[in-house]
Amino acid sequence: MNTELHELLYYFNEEGYEGYDLNEVQLLAKIDSDRVDHLKRLLHDENRYLACQAMLILIAWSIPEGFEFLDLFIAEKWDEKESFEPHRLHGEDNAYDVITNALYIATFNGKSEQELYPYIQQFLHLYGDRFFECNLKDFLLKKDCAPLLKEIEQAMQKALENKRYYQASQLFPVLVHYDKNTWRKYLDSFRSLISQDNRITYNIQEAEKIADNLLKDGEPLS
Repeated sequence: MNTELHELLYYFNEEGYEGYDLNEVQLLAKIDSDRVDHLKRLLHDENRYLACQAMLILIAWSIPEGFEFLDLFIAEKWDEKESFEPHRLHGEDNAYDVITNALYIATFNGKSEQELYPYIQQFLHLYGDRFFECNLKDFLLKKDCAPLLKEIEQAMQKALENKRYYQASQLFPVLVHYDKNTWRKYLDSFRSLISQDNRITYNIQEAEKIADNLLKDGEPLS
């Protein structure tokens, strides 16, 4: 990658802070129109990784061309052809989870969660087959995604079927957040899976705290 591209994608300088980080670029309060134009042109680069890096910034800034490119990325299943965001520990491609973070930032730049539901629905449909670290879970908890409750539960069940036990457990607190009755419905199932992955304990504890805050009748949770 040449210096010009590196500056375009990663350089930030705002409020006395300067450095190179794509996420910081996504979070910039002042969006430079010339930079936007260069990023739009980069979407057409033959290097798909660079094009996707540009997409992540444009989506976060709520630039229409970024979402158009995402539509193409999903429709043509680019993630099945090459890896764009290999996870530092697990090796699996974390592309859709990273894209979810860009969508989350877009909600602070004029996009409502309702406008983004179609993308979140598609990611939930893929949840049982793809790797997601934590950004989708965070989006579902921090934004109003109650209308997607059915899709969230189906995604969790599909992840369980595919033995992605920890990933499935990440949606347990989300389900309880929107429907406290799912606490009892799935508690024993996830407790039985702790031996498969001890990290599941943390999601059970998080779900318990959420349920405890929602329940008002004083009934013990377990």
